[in-house]
This record gives sequence, structure tokens and C-alpha cells, in this order.
Amino acid sequence: MQNAIAQEASTAARPDDTGARLGLALLGYMLAVTLIVALLPFHFEWPDRWNVEAGDDPYAAVFGALLFVPLGFLYRLGSARERGSLALVVLNAALISVAIEAIQLFDVTHDSTVLDVAANTAGALIGVLCFDAIARSAKHHGWVIGWLGLEIPLMGLVYLLVPLLWVNTLAARGDLPPTLMTLLIGAFGATLLGGLQRHYFGPRGAAEAHHTAGFAGLWFFAGAFAMLPWQPFVLIAGVVGATVLCWWLGQRPLPEHGANRRFEGALLRAATPLYGVYLLMLIVLPVLEEIGAWHGHVGFPRITSSQVETARLLELCAAFTLLGYMAAEMRGRQVMHYRDALPRLIGWSVALAVAAEATRGFGVEGASLVRGLLTVAACLYGGWLYYLQRAHVIQLVSAQRR
Repeated sequence: MQNAIAQEASTAARPDDTGARLGLALLGYMLAVTLIVALLPFHFEWPDRWNVEAGDDPYAAVFGALLFVPLGFLYRLGSARERGSLALVVLNAALISVAIEAIQLFDVTHDSTVLDVAANTAGALIGVLCFDAIARSAKHHGWVIGWLGLEIPLMGLVYLLVPLLWVNTLAARGDLPPTLMTLLIGAFGATLLGGLQRHYFGPRGAAEAHHTAGFAGLWFFAGAFAMLPWQPFVLIAGVVGATVLCWWLGQRPLPEHGANRRFEGALLRAATPLYGVYLLMLIVLPVLEEIGAWHGHVGFPRITSSQVETARLLELCAAFTLLGYMAAEMRGRQVMHYRDALPRLIGWSVALAVAAEATRGFGVEGASLVRGLLTVAACLYGGWLYYLQRAHVIQLVSAQRR
């Protein structure tokens, strides 16, 4: 196995190339999520009058800035070999934001504001500055790479949970069952971070348990920030819970035989039941709202025109993207290339999509062939993201050893 990895590292592309491919793939994913979140619920009509306001909603501005931070970060990662000036990045972010606000002129449920453009642009700029700071530190101080976990594909799963939290909290709208699902996602991510601290960050001296616990709290807050208007105390409880759970798991002593270099699979299997319960609730809860005779559609049912149902569809796709990443991670040490993992991923994703749609057929929405195909595509995309991350990991570690 080690010889195979070494051979792959010697023949693979440069770190800049692997990072650019990974960055562009993640940027496309995050941009799609951002656009859908920003434009929900898609109630478009020709306006009676054009109305652009200055803006006076600080919550919306902060949320918009948070949405664009990953876009700026990933834009820089995707253009690592030709980064260009900060002015170009700001211009691109502003153009995307202006395009969103222009589209919102035709949406009666949204207000187009100058404040949103400024906040979105500022968020992208923050993301770029964060990437540049990390890149400079990583070049001179290898510990930065270790602290961020950039050389561990499992850490990529933690980062991908952030957009899932975004759409989950937008779909929840303060309802109790979806809020419990939000907390399950938080517990899942905190368990992964605590395990990474215990098995990897701690033994290597990359971070103390309280540092990783603080990161877990910030991670949950950034993902579940949309809960603030409806359930601020639940948001605070989730932040505290993620912090405490990560700290408790991270500070536990290792067994006598010491650190396990191949801990990722065991850690993921231990945390997966939390994600499994979340996924089961995501599929079953809409059915339990109103159980009836089984029925299905080729396309989407009309009910997906509502904001909550559209957010639920996006959440389902995001959840299956994570599922594909996890399935690839489970066998990442045995299967070296995406093309070799693809048949198994297709089988798993099709089986799960069929089971999900067969269950949803008894709900008011009914089953949907197009929705099933979307979830299969999302699962395969998640597996592809894992192998892009894996290739970049190999190059980062190889570069550190030179």
C-alpha cells in the first residue's frame, strides 16, 4: 500500500495543479449552493417598479458575508498558480453579488440592497485574505497544514458539512424535528473533530484539545448561523454542545498501544450512526407529515415551488454529496483511483436513491425520478471530491518531505 501511494505521488501533478482542480470542483459546488440559497424561494415575476434599497438588515448582511467567505477562499485555491490581484477578486465577487441582486429584482420575496453587495464582496475578500495568510504560513511553517488538517481527507468531510448546515437550517425554519437534525449534524462533525484531535492533532502537537474544541464551536456557528432569528438559544446550545463534545473526545487518552496511523476508517464508522439517523429523518419526516397511497412523478411535484420544500431538495442533494464522500473515504486506502471506485459508488447511490424515493412515494410529495437522479449525481460528485482531495493530500505530504 505504501509503495502504491509513493508511486502515485511521484507521478501525480504538482500541488498547485491538484489544489487548483480541488478548488475549482469545490468552488462550483459552493457557488451552486450559494446561488440557490440566495435566490430561494424562486417566486419570479415582472416588478411593478424597480426598487433598490440601501439596506438596513444586519443579520442578512452577516449571513451574506458568511456565504461568500468560502467562495473567496476556494476561488484563490482554484487559481493558485495565477492568483492575480485582490482588486480582481473583489471585482469578480462584486459582479456575482450584483448579478444575484439583479435577479432578485424579479423576485417579490426579496429586496435588492447595496448593503448585500458590500457584505458579499467583503465576505469573499475575507476568504481570499484567509487563504493567502494560510498559504504564506504553510510555506514557512508546516504546522499550519497540520492544524487545518489539509493533509487528511477526513477533514474535508468536516468542511463539506458547512453547506449542509446552511441548507438544513434554512429548511428547518425553527421547527423542532429539523432542528434536532441540525444538532445531529453538529454532533457528527464534533465527533469527527474530537477523534481527529485525539488520534492526529494531539499526538503530533499540532493543536491542544481546547483549540480544536474552539474550532468546532466556530464551525457549528458558521454553518447554523441562519438559526439566529428563529432559535438563538438553540444555536448557542449547539455551539456549546459541539465545543464540549469535541473537547471531551479530543482529550481522552489513547490506548496503551498509542496512536493508530489508520484511525480514519474506525473513526468514520464510529461517527456514521449519527449521520445515519440524520439521513433517515431527512427522508422519513416529510412522509410522516401526511401518509397516503403511493404515487410518483417523473419530474418534481408542484410542492417544490415553496421555499421550505426547495430547501429540503437542496438539503437532500447536499446530504447525498456527503454520503458519496464518506463511501469513498471508507475504501480510500484500498481503491486508489476514482474510476476504480465508480462502479461501487454507482451501485450504492442507486440503491439508496431507490430506497429514498420508494419511501417518499407514500408522502404528499410523492416519489420523483428526477429527484432520484439528482441524488445519485450528488453522491457520485461527493466521491469525486474525495479523490480530488486525496490527490491533493498526497502532493502536500510529498512536498513536505522534500
